[in-house]
Amino acid sequence: MLQRIKQNLKFDKKRDYSLITPCCHKSNRDGKFVNYKGLSKQYGFCHSCGKALVPSTFYKDEFGNLYKWNSNTNKFERNDILGFEYKNTVDYTSSMETGDNNYDNSITNRSIEKPTIKKSRTIDFSIVEASMKRTNVNSLSKYLYDNFDSQKVKNVLQDYYLGTSTRGFAIFWFINKQGKVQKSKEVLYKLNGKRTNYFKVPYKNEDNYFFCLFGEHLITDLTKPLILVESEKTALICKIEFPEYNWLAYSGINGMTYNKMYALKGRQIVIIPDISQQAVDIAKKQMKKLQSLDIDFKILDLTYGKSDKELKALGYYNADIADILCQTML
Repeated sequence: MLQRIKQNLKFDKKRDYSLITPCCHKSNRDGKFVNYKGLSKQYGFCHSCGKALVPSTFYKDEFGNLYKWNSNTNKFERNDILGFEYKNTVDYTSSMETGDNNYDNSITNRSIEKPTIKKSRTIDFSIVEASMKRTNVNSLSKYLYDNFDSQKVKNVLQDYYLGTSTRGFAIFWFINKQGKVQKSKEVLYKLNGKRTNYFKVPYKNEDNYFFCLFGEHLITDLTKPLILVESEKTALICKIEFPEYNWLAYSGINGMTYNKMYALKGRQIVIIPDISQQAVDIAKKQMKKLQSLDIDFKILDLTYGKSDKELKALGYYNADIADILCQTML
């Protein structure tokens, strides 16, 4: 019987701005890629694409032999190289995780993401209210008021508690279905509604503040169908135009984590990824996770079978449903 060896991963407070990100292959001048402390530069988390690059997961048998899953052969492998890789990639804690040790040679029984729910610290709601009362208007709110019905915009901004920072950034508050505020994201937008590379996440994972779905607090309304999109801005625009649905955001291409999706256990949802083959493929790979949570889901594929090359030629590559709405309605 094999047991997974727990990884002790911590983010490095110092970011490498000279790095070319291993996931997006872009400059890290904006500091979106954060490395794990003590590891090589290939490991870290990217706030741009939402991808976490972590070292290999190792398993140990009762004799202390090391194993690693080989996705090509769908089997655990053991050889001398593993010992070297194990010692030189990550500092593992000596404790073994329990409750997740029923492994065999079937990929269907292998736990890719351990289904544990992280208990998040919460933020006092008075801070949310203060951010909504600031007299300076952020550029995202101004864009919405300039291009959509003002009363509808007002209602939606209140529904999602959109705030403004002292620097004029839009503040997205992540409020769970119990009405508790778990986290925030501050983003600077241009007057045309496009996001800049300037953003801030003040409440950190290492301090036990964790993301939930954006708009999760709305799912207590059982009368409205649930639709998930990638970005918070997209959820706001779609809610303005289609208020008969509750729109939630999973925040990034890899944002449908078990921790977030657990809130939708037993529900029916529609998922609308961004318009790219990669975004749609990643959404489809969530099938086992969603099925384990008894979530009845459908994926709306807006690529309509077109390749990324064709989408780029048409000007739709990496766009989303909000971009289409803005083109057709504004």
